[in-house]
Amino acid sequence: MGYIRKKDNGWSFTVSLGLDPVTMKYKQKSKGGFKTKKECQAAMMELETKINKGEYFEESKITLETYLKQWLENVKHNITESTYVFYKDIAERVLTPALGKIKLDKLKTMQIQNFLTDKLKDNTLSNTSVRHYYNILNIALNQAVKWQVIQNNPCLAVEPPKPSKAKIGVLKPNEVELLLNYTKSSEFKVMYIPLLLAITCGMRRGEILGLLWEDVDLEKGIIRVKHNLTKIGKETKLVTPKTDMSVRTIALLPTAISELKHYKENRKIIKLNDDEPDYVCCWGDGSYLKPDYVTHTFRKLLIKCELPLIRFHDLRHTHATLLLMQGVNPKIVSERLGHSKIDMTLDTYSHVLPIMQEEAALKLEKALFNK
Repeated sequence: MGYIRKKDNGWSFTVSLGLDPVTMKYKQKSKGGFKTKKECQAAMMELETKINKGEYFEESKITLETYLKQWLENVKHNITESTYVFYKDIAERVLTPALGKIKLDKLKTMQIQNFLTDKLKDNTLSNTSVRHYYNILNIALNQAVKWQVIQNNPCLAVEPPKPSKAKIGVLKPNEVELLLNYTKSSEFKVMYIPLLLAITCGMRRGEILGLLWEDVDLEKGIIRVKHNLTKIGKETKLVTPKTDMSVRTIALLPTAISELKHYKENRKIIKLNDDEPDYVCCWGDGSYLKPDYVTHTFRKLLIKCELPLIRFHDLRHTHATLLLMQGVNPKIVSERLGHSKIDMTLDTYSHVLPIMQEEAALKLEKALFNK
């Protein structure tokens, strides 16, 4: 509620604008110069109505740099630590140097569009990287609208670059067999179980490296994906997966069950630290395998086996592609992969669908006309 007071030159009022979500301080708005009390009251009521309806916007005096700092501080507790570190890095390293000095309410669509265009000219940056810059700025400015710091989000009229579609590499069954057999008896045999899990379960690298024995039930033949080993800044941490769908149960192949049982019975772990979680994939002292080690060693193994130089993540694609080509329902494949929506699975593996269509047509032909 506001209040009115009489001054020598007329009447004035002061109303509360509430808590500023950026500065976390209470703001007030005063206006004077009214000749009569009635005129002052009418103006105050009109302003209060606009405030209550969310139609009043005061000119912002803060810069984008200041706003981004406060935004990060406010959203820090609602996002994962890795997401926060990622947002903070982009905000400080990319957005602030380019646009940080501009007043928040003066930031225009064309300035953002020009910023993205300049980044796209950098040959070291992919479309996907530049789109990340846009996405983070868009999320931050959408929040600024919700907080009534600005009236409109200038990002909404920007045309962001289309994300680069990574080429999917898939190993054939005979190539999978060659890779596993070689790794099992090589100097890099510590990589055997991570490769086996990636190929037979479709798990992500971080999910494999963060897998604990307490989440493996070899009697029931299942794995519960509950953790993710990921690099956050300069540290490697065991965290919970980002989405609810990523937390899932995966049925193991009989071969995988047998191999895991043999591995568990014959492993010799002498822990240097009793507080270390009981990792499935680990070194002799119980310490985890670093994500970068897995990535680089995987490439060495491919070279040794003279196989296509695919990414470790492509073993996940290999798992999904082979399942789909065996006629497994895409919904089941989606659940094994931990996709949030089946659309993501169908879009990612659209290259397999024509083959599945042909096989479906042949099966229907046999059922109807070739009894």
